[in-house]
Amino acid sequence: MGHRITIVGPGAVGATLAGAFAASGADVCLLGRPGPHLDAIAAQGLVLCSRQARSEHRFWFPTAYDAGQLPFPDLAVLCVKSQDLLAAARSIRLWIDHGVEVLVVANGVPWWLLSTVGQAGGEPVLRSVDPEGELLHLLPARRVMAGVAHFSSALDAPGQVTHLSGTRLVVGDPTGGVSNRVARCAAALSAGPVHPEPSRDIRRDIWEKLLGNVNLNPVSALTGANVLEILDDPALRQVCADMFEETAAVGAALGIDAAMTADERLAVARELGAFRTSMLQDADRGRPLELDAIVGAVRELARRTGVPSPSLDVVYALLALREYVRGHRATPGT
Repeated sequence: MGHRITIVGPGAVGATLAGAFAASGADVCLLGRPGPHLDAIAAQGLVLCSRQARSEHRFWFPTAYDAGQLPFPDLAVLCVKSQDLLAAARSIRLWIDHGVEVLVVANGVPWWLLSTVGQAGGEPVLRSVDPEGELLHLLPARRVMAGVAHFSSALDAPGQVTHLSGTRLVVGDPTGGVSNRVARCAAALSAGPVHPEPSRDIRRDIWEKLLGNVNLNPVSALTGANVLEILDDPALRQVCADMFEETAAVGAALGIDAAMTADERLAVARELGAFRTSMLQDADRGRPLELDAIVGAVRELARRTGVPSPSLDVVYALLALREYVRGHRATPGT
């Protein structure tokens, strides 16, 4: 893998990775949607602050709204919300057809998961996140790398991003093992503030992060409460534990075992303090929620594997109706 990297979706996470690749010596370009954030970067550079290092750097990156305006990269890194992945993949179709390597850093259950497991049976398309199977066609498991971000960043203002905490980016192949392309991707982040960790089982890494998001994220978006407020409520804490157990059972049915119990995972969340989850922040800002990738896909997999999911079903139905009422869904949840 060479050193030409294009970040597709340079929001908080994408901008942080852009700075990390640049600090490691890569030539970085940014591809994004028209708007004040990309316009500010084009005019004034990207200002990337680090809360931990108490530093500020300004990066000047070529930017574009259209992939045709940028040179072919060696690696395209998609850092968009799960509901925007198909549009992002379509926007770089020419690069994909040309053989450009692709790394997707996103939350939730990936569209390719069913194509890599034998336990679910039936078709490989995960309809909750890829209704027509177009993503699986554009980016099958063999054509993509997956990234799990264990760091948090915030978009403070157009063109300004702060890296708040965490430094890990786990990278792996959907089909398992550490391939040469995963090793090259990790090497391209050798010197920046984000530390790559090649994974031999990225599906397990994805599921472990999902186990921390599948409950607290939607419950916080429904209630408006921070994590400590949820965990201090015995009834809500039990709901979160039940959602964890149901999700862990789905993972086990797919051959993906959890490394933690519900009590252990919720204890980790408590240690992080009174933080507002990413889904709650999106709800506060009136943005569409990553509901289907984080909860809906788990419900679909539960049905495919015969695992009961009553708590997931109730929380999903409530939040899906909330999204419908706010105009973010065409129909309520089912």
